[in-house]
Amino acid sequence: MKIKDMEIFLDLLNTQSPTLTANNFSTTQPNISIIIKNLEQQLGEILFERLGKKLLPTPKALSLAQIWSDLVKTYYASLENLNNETLLGEIKIAATQSIAEYFIADILFDFKLHFPKTKIYFQTCNTKECFEFLKKGLVEFCIVESEIEPIILHNEQIKSKLWHQDELIIVSNDKALSQKAVYIDELLNYKWILREQGSGLRTRFLDEINKAGITLPIFLELDRMNAIKELVLNKNALSVLPKKAVGKELYNKTLYAIKLKNIDLKRNFYTLKRKGYDFNPLLDKFEKFLFLAKDNFK
Repeated sequence: MKIKDMEIFLDLLNTQSPTLTANNFSTTQPNISIIIKNLEQQLGEILFERLGKKLLPTPKALSLAQIWSDLVKTYYASLENLNNETLLGEIKIAATQSIAEYFIADILFDFKLHFPKTKIYFQTCNTKECFEFLKKGLVEFCIVESEIEPIILHNEQIKSKLWHQDELIIVSNDKALSQKAVYIDELLNYKWILREQGSGLRTRFLDEINKAGITLPIFLELDRMNAIKELVLNKNALSVLPKKAVGKELYNKTLYAIKLKNIDLKRNFYTLKRKGYDFNPLLDKFEKFLFLAKDNFK
């Protein structure tokens, strides 16, 4: 019996879908079915029963889960040398645009310095896309800007952790607007440029002003923060952006922060991964590294 077969069994236990597990292991659905059938023949027991499109584990499968999970962890632990340079493997990560551009790049660079023989596949997408990629097994780990509803996390067997708190600000190239705090409804006549639908930044901002009974007239939607920032710099327009994204412009006084009354624009970042997906030692290392690194943010 191969360690890889045990890993496939454990993943199938979580996904309950041969197609998703096939994606996770870069193989085909028929190959997954053959591996499970071989395991059942070796054990003389049925491990999964089909219910619609899902595979439900039998009592025998559930009893094997902890035993095989421990075996897989022990196997990888035995391969890991105390010297970080010998740690091998790969991880697939996705993060939202704000996090990718202003938080994660330095962390990925430092992680590679510590573990030079590892491979990191990284992609940028909005919160909704990150969640879909994780569900489909296209990535193993996500960092997003919006909290996912607990019932959705439960139904999809996804685990979420609070990672970091960030601050959004309203920005303009008009210094006069920064001289005193205003109510959001005093800014409705300006041209507002926001991120696209599905963006965690957009969702957080609109949810907050909707609590005040305000519907924002959106003039333009763009999916790149740098493009939005350039328009606000050069046009008579407003936008909401991460404070970290406009730090240089605020310092140089080419953009100004507009203070809002009775509106809280702090937001949380969250990590996401599939429940029970704890047999990739490199991903465990990265997750610990990520949470330590946030303590260095200014």
